[in-house]
Amino acid sequence: MLRKYIKKIGRVWKKMSMYRSYLLKNQFWAKKGNEKNENLEGEKIFIKHDSEIGGIYAIINNNDRKGVKIIVNGEEHWFNNFDKLDSFLGRLKQKEDDFMKILRRKNMSAKLRTLEI
Repeated sequence: MLRKYIKKIGRVWKKMSMYRSYLLKNQFWAKKGNEKNENLEGEKIFIKHDSEIGGIYAIINNNDRKGVKIIVNGEEHWFNNFDKLDSFLGRLKQKEDDFMKILRRKNMSAKLRTLEI
C-alpha cells in the first residue's frame, strides 16, 4: 500500500515538474515562497506580466485534477494538455501583437495628419 502511495506521489510530482518547466520556459516567474513549500498537497503559483494584457497567473494544482489553471483578465481557463495550453498562450500573444499594430497605425495616422504637405 505504501508503495502505491509513493508511486502516485512520484507521478503527480513528475507532472507538476513538467508544467513548472514549461511555464518557466515561457517567461513565467515563480511566486516567492513556492519553492520553500514542499507540501505536495499545495498549489504552485507562477506569474507573468505583460504590458498590454496585464497579469497572467498560472496555478499548478497537485490534487486529483492535474493540470494548470490560467487566469487572464479575471477569466479562468483550465488546461491538462500542453498543446492546448501552448495554443492558448500563443493566441494571447497574437492578440497583443494585433493591439500594438492598431495603436501604431493610429499613432502614425495622427502624426501624418499634422504634417503640412
